[in-house]
Amino acid sequence: MKLFYLTLSFMFLSIPCSILAETMSDLTWNNGFYFKKGSKTPFNGIITGEIHGSFVNGKKHGKWMRYYNNGNLFSISNYHLGLKNGDWVTFNTNGKYIEKGKFKNNLEDGPWIRFFENGEINYEGKFMNGKKTGLWVGYHYNGQIEYRGSFKNGKKNGFWEYYSLNGAKNDEFSGIYKNGNKVSKSL
Repeated sequence: MKLFYLTLSFMFLSIPCSILAETMSDLTWNNGFYFKKGSKTPFNGIITGEIHGSFVNGKKHGKWMRYYNNGNLFSISNYHLGLKNGDWVTFNTNGKYIEKGKFKNNLEDGPWIRFFENGEINYEGKFMNGKKTGLWVGYHYNGQIEYRGSFKNGKKNGFWEYYSLNGAKNDEFSGIYKNGNKVSKSL
């Protein structure tokens, strides 16, 4: 009989934690907090399944990972007590980057880059406190430059150049911008 209980205990302990852990579908969202369904106490713990992450006092906290149905990684994100903080990366179904950037207090902050499905860069630039700042460059799917210009406080500012898919300059959109508005034609 002792052997039976010992064997049963061993089998129970060898069950993967993911089977016993919560999933996002076990939780509800209410007034900015996550709760286990039927509970009035904000959830503390780990969730698994297609989304892996942890909660502290009902808020997302720490590193989070999300997966496609095929098991490939979809995203890696970081939170601090419910706010997006740190690296933020998404991948396509083949494991190639879609987007890479950083958040600080729930706002984009720092270098940001987005890719096309073929792996070529779609656009790249920098955020500061959730607003685009400095030089931003966008590309067509074939790798040709689509636009190049600067932002100040999230608005186009200074000289902007736009190009067609074949590399010809587009004078209709190119020109000098101030506070997001085009104020003069291309030079």
